[in-house]
Amino acid sequence: MANIIFGLIALALGLWGLSVWWWSVVELLRGIVPLFLIMLGFVALGAGVIRVRDEERGVETVDLTEESGGQPGSRDEPIPDAPGSAQS
Repeated sequence: MANIIFGLIALALGLWGLSVWWWSVVELLRGIVPLFLIMLGFVALGAGVIRVRDEERGVETVDLTEESGGQPGSRDEPIPDAPGSAQS
C-alpha cells in the first residue's frame, strides 16, 4: 500500500514539475537528442565496420533467429545433463 501511495505522489510531483518547468524539459531534450543520435551513429558505424571486416576475412556470421536444424541444444530439445531436466 505504501508503494502505491509513494508512486501516486511521485507521479503527481513529476507531472507538476513537468508543467511548471516545461521549457527546461524541452531544452534538456534538445541537448540529449543530438547526443543520443551521435552515440547511435557510432554504434551503427562500428557494427558496419566489424561486419565488413568479417566478410573480408571470410568469417561466417551465425543468424541466431534461424532454426538449429535439430542439433543438440536447440530450444525444442531439453539438454540431458541440465539440472532439473526430466530423467527417464
